[in-house]
Amino acid sequence: LTKQYTERAVSFIEKNKDKPFFLYIAHSMPHVPIYASEKFIGTSERGLYGDVVQELDWSVGQILNSLKKNRVLENTLVIFSSDNGPWLLFGDHAGSAKPLRDGKGTTFEGGMRVMTMFSGPGIKPGIVSEIGVQTDLFTTLLSLAEITDFPLPQDSFDLTGALLKGEQSPRDFVPFYRGSELRAFRVNE
Repeated sequence: LTKQYTERAVSFIEKNKDKPFFLYIAHSMPHVPIYASEKFIGTSERGLYGDVVQELDWSVGQILNSLKKNRVLENTLVIFSSDNGPWLLFGDHAGSAKPLRDGKGTTFEGGMRVMTMFSGPGIKPGIVSEIGVQTDLFTTLLSLAEITDFPLPQDSFDLTGALLKGEQSPRDFVPFYRGSELRAFRVNE
């Protein structure tokens, strides 16, 4: 499936390179049950999970290479993220959040703190430690694309200042629930 996602993404980029486009890829791997293409089976020291991660790395590389080959990389915003930490219940098929504690389904940092990587026009290499959540991507993308005539949701904050200028995040509080029970929160100080 990873190979198919990649091939379709590359084809989409090639067909749309001469006009603005939006491409969203939600890889199903490394979510269990995990599978890797024949080309990647047995290629890592971490077993099947490692093979899956290597194929995901290949996929991202192919997509970035396609953007570069089609001369749109410098004018394209690329975001790479996850929705949660590793699903530790599945042992060798789950990965690790170390040095963070625990994983998916918990309110420890290993379950809810995930990196998000941004690359694109005006974004300089570096680490931004400001808080944000995935609903903030909507308003941030509208801002980066200079789209101003769209109604903004109340639960989405524009993180452009934090990304481009090193400013503090406008989000000052993030609650973390398990079901309807508040289990943790983070406050921007």
